[in-house]
Amino acid sequence: MAKFLKIPLSGVANTPYQLVGIESIVTVVPGDAAGANLTTAVTIQTGKPAGAATITFTANAAPVTAGDLLKAFNDAIAANPGGIVSTVVGPVTVAQVPLAQSGGQGRQPITTAQVNALFTAVAIA
Repeated sequence: MAKFLKIPLSGVANTPYQLVGIESIVTVVPGDAAGANLTTAVTIQTGKPAGAATITFTANAAPVTAGDLLKAFNDAIAANPGGIVSTVVGPVTVAQVPLAQSGGQGRQPITTAQVNALFTAVAIA
């Protein structure tokens, strides 16, 4: 297990990513997908339970569920054994679409690129 969890942020001024010490994570809780902008939040509680801080990350993609984001965080926490940093990669919102098979060999052209959910906000309370 890595020492830090790196969460890339998109659209947050002067903050390209947020680092969280993995050893300080108590629990990761899926957020609520409801709301006018259809975002999903994942909450991380750090520190001792009596004085725990809550860090909430919000994703931008409606097709992503709270469970998908929870899985992304849990996968990043369990990844990179012995490493320093493990990066959270947002779940896939648009799957990659290759050109229809024509029996050819070699390089496969892609007609639609894969799109992942982006983390657009972080709140620490």
